[in-house]
Amino acid sequence: MRRFLSILVLFGVCTTGQAADSDVKGSSDYPDIGRLEGSTLRKFSQTDFGEYRIFTAPVKARKDRENYVTLEGRITRIAYFAPSNVSILEAQRNYENRLKESGFDIVFTCKSQECGGTNLAHSVEQYVGLDPFNMRYAVAERSTPQSETHVVVATSTDGSKVVKTQVIVIESASMGNKMTDASGMKKAIVDSGSIALYGIYFDFGKSTLKPESTPTLQEIAKLLQDDTSLQLVVVGHTDNIGGYDYNINLSKQRAKSVERELVNRYGIDPKRLRSDGVGFLAPVASNRTEQGRALNRRVQLVEQPTTR
Repeated sequence: MRRFLSILVLFGVCTTGQAADSDVKGSSDYPDIGRLEGSTLRKFSQTDFGEYRIFTAPVKARKDRENYVTLEGRITRIAYFAPSNVSILEAQRNYENRLKESGFDIVFTCKSQECGGTNLAHSVEQYVGLDPFNMRYAVAERSTPQSETHVVVATSTDGSKVVKTQVIVIESASMGNKMTDASGMKKAIVDSGSIALYGIYFDFGKSTLKPESTPTLQEIAKLLQDDTSLQLVVVGHTDNIGGYDYNINLSKQRAKSVERELVNRYGIDPKRLRSDGVGFLAPVASNRTEQGRALNRRVQLVEQPTTR
């Protein structure tokens, strides 16, 4: 019992200045998971829409490497270095406990050779180095009517004996469900003056449009081509992960990228468009949940008067 309590107390979101100073620039903990107290965040990346494969059974032979499920959605990758007095088991158990507390079900766990050794280590993504003979691996999932979230946590060490944990979060989404055609955009703008779009994609921290955005951009262009009197403000919105200035600037840059693409690629008169960004200042859902944050990350088209 004493050991169990010590594990629960050790886990927590680290707020010490030392950890913050050591974290990689532009990174943040995943809100529903946090980190082991005293850990430093050494790698961080996010992709708005991508695919990731997970294993929920041991990979004991080469043929087992094909036994995976491919998920699509927003992918967050985080790598932590634990304090020197923490073991692989202690770190992994803490993350698993936190996932359970946050409503996740642990669907698969294994260790070292039980996982399949080098077969699993060579099959899963090595965001940090994983020693196939000294590692712990777990997959967790949480489902709601709005979304499905999977988390893959793997803890290992390397030649330096530093205990490292990689946390991969996949927030499932459907690109098809996010698609709105020109007529739907028109109706929403007539009825309410604006429409929120979720089919425009960027990599984490970047404002360059991804190719997956093309179908939605084509429909925006068609909307403007069909109604030549329509003028729009393109407004960028973010979730609240990251600082205030960071999110305001990022939302402005992303909205500007959409405006620029409509002008340069689709020939829309620049006088009919303008862009701005409000960061996380106009949420449509709580930023305390992954489904809420997904709803808050959007591009809004707002009708503006025909005279400027």
